[in-house]
Amino acid sequence: MHERRPKEPPSIPAPPRGTKGSTRPPSDVRIGDFVYLDGAYQRVRDMRSAGTAAHRVLIFARRDPWVMREARTTYRPIGVR
Repeated sequence: MHERRPKEPPSIPAPPRGTKGSTRPPSDVRIGDFVYLDGAYQRVRDMRSAGTAAHRVLIFARRDPWVMREARTTYRPIGVR
């Protein structure tokens, strides 16, 4: 009898060196943090409020702006508060 292999989730690359991951709400994300989007880690270059502290428009160097609407794991350089 043939058994189906369970689908393995796609592997996520290691986070950027010198960073520490933590789940943060949009109100706690800062410029310089890294966010994993579309298969790559993007560094936040700037941000704007999207009406409330619960929503942020994150701006990256080589990607369209993205609206963060819920808590998400981000990576902050170690030693940066």
